Amino acid sequence: MTATTSGPGLGIVPVVAAAVLLIAWVVQHRRRRAEQAALARFITRHEGWHLQGWPCGVQPELLVGRFSATPRGDRRYGVEQAVGGPLELQVDGRALSCEVSCFRWFHERQRRSRSSRGVVTTSYQRYRELVVLCQLPLHTHRSVSIGPESMLGRIGLTRGGAQLESDAFNRRFRVEGRDRELVVRLLDAQLQELLVTAFSGRGIEFSDDLLALWGTPDHQDTSLAGVVRTYPALVQDLGRLVRGIPHSFWRAMRPNEPDAAGDHGPAPRPPTPEER
Repeated sequence: MTATTSGPGLGIVPVVAAAVLLIAWVVQHRRRRAEQAALARFITRHEGWHLQGWPCGVQPELLVGRFSATPRGDRRYGVEQAVGGPLELQVDGRALSCEVSCFRWFHERQRRSRSSRGVVTTSYQRYRELVVLCQLPLHTHRSVSIGPESMLGRIGLTRGGAQLESDAFNRRFRVEGRDRELVVRLLDAQLQELLVTAFSGRGIEFSDDLLALWGTPDHQDTSLAGVVRTYPALVQDLGRLVRGIPHSFWRAMRPNEPDAAGDHGPAPRPPTPEER
């Protein structure tokens, strides 16, 4: 007979595994609590803001595929860490209150791998994109999409979409729009320069009455935690972008309104002596 002995190391393996799982749970729990506290602090900075399940009142099902940043993926998709409410923006030189929402969109893509024995396994990888959504006081009706140009497009090999006068802009952005005139009205020289200097690598899209700005900003608020660190920058960048949209674009969207720089209708009639 042979005696079977178990070394002291075998008994400690389950203990170590349990300790690792416990530590991971504690870290995730603390991270979630820190993010919830950061969301609460961020909300208190904006009067009327609150946690949201539907950004700007739009169901996630209606956002799927509407923007480049909100794809369906192959399995689950949806909204994470959404907060929003009214925000005063300078729209065509006027201070207007618009509904705004900051959130993270996630979707899952399928991945298949084959082992050396020919066994195929399927897994899903989750992708996330930062988005700030704004409900404009008008409908563009004709969508406009401004996104990062591909690597080949940057060197001029596969460049597509609307080409503008600025080669620096064309190298960085790919513009798609149903209405060429509307695209030209939107992307004047000043807005092109603003996008090149402050929004490279990010996307701007108009769809009906919604404006979406997506991508990671270049600065964060370190007093907050998790993804919420980017939310103040998202709000600031949205305000800067809306201020930079030229009057000609807003004017094209409001053809029946008086021009802000021109005719405001007949001057008021001075009162008669009897009316004084």
